[in-house]
Amino acid sequence: MAAKILFMRSNKAFLPEIDAYIKYFNNRSPYRAYDSSTLENFDPNEFDVIWEFKGFGGAKKKSYQMLIHEYASLSTGSYPKVKNFLKSKLNQRPDLRIFLNENVRRGFPFNDNVEYCYRDMGIDQIFLDARKESVKKEYDFVYVGAVSKSRGIHKLLKSFNENKQGKLCLVGNVDADLYKEYKNNKDIIFTGKVPYHEVPIISSRAIYGINYIPNKYPYNIQTSTKLLEYLSLGLKVITTKYKWVYQFEKNNDCLFYKIDEGNFRFNLEVLERFHFQSNINPNLFLWDNIIEKSGIESKISKFIQGVNHDQFYHPRIQC
Repeated sequence: MAAKILFMRSNKAFLPEIDAYIKYFNNRSPYRAYDSSTLENFDPNEFDVIWEFKGFGGAKKKSYQMLIHEYASLSTGSYPKVKNFLKSKLNQRPDLRIFLNENVRRGFPFNDNVEYCYRDMGIDQIFLDARKESVKKEYDFVYVGAVSKSRGIHKLLKSFNENKQGKLCLVGNVDADLYKEYKNNKDIIFTGKVPYHEVPIISSRAIYGINYIPNKYPYNIQTSTKLLEYLSLGLKVITTKYKWVYQFEKNNDCLFYKIDEGNFRFNLEVLERFHFQSNINPNLFLWDNIIEKSGIESKISKFIQGVNHDQFYHPRIQC
């Protein structure tokens, strides 16, 4: 009988890792994985594994169920460290915790012996497929992500509007006021939100990928998925300066062109002379390889086997 895994996701949550997890487990026996946001009138008690991406609160599990808490990021907004502390004290004790990386784990002051894994961000195969295609370069720069003042991207738009720096393509939701202000600039192209499978196709038409991350806790110690995607497409990376990006460069023998958060002035001649470097193997960052490396599956299998053994004495509800 297949072990049934329920990933808890609200309709508003993007969380591409859930799609990757579901694909991964559904291609492996003996698992069947489900996305709660696509189910109607489901009973959580019918699942063997309840998998939550943690805020506050959450499901109450039965004795035969495995409860997984995943912390894909640290808390954001006002008083993030206080929120981290409260989550560590108020959330139910799970059977397994998953953290994005060591930086994120250290940010939550858990004081128990619950097992944990690290599961970093990955890339979809469609980015590697797009790299294989021969495409005409239509833009100098691409930025993937929300185009909003809260992200500081208005500074980038202002710089491109005031200086001849080449063509910039922005892929993602756009604040209405920013679109209105810059929509008539022929060197600034807004795609708006596009289907996920179109992101690598559009991005591959640029030369440089812009990774704008504020040097601010917790963003500066978390993995940049867009940077991984840029590299998988063979783009040259321009990035702001922050802790994680320096760690990534060192660990992966890469060299990116770095800018200060408030300075988006680009000189194309300087960029052309800069010795960009990327020695990553994109295949290592594919979701299946990232999930397999995490060791999550073996921990789930161990739990399920333990429950099946106990069934000889304490039969659980059958699904």
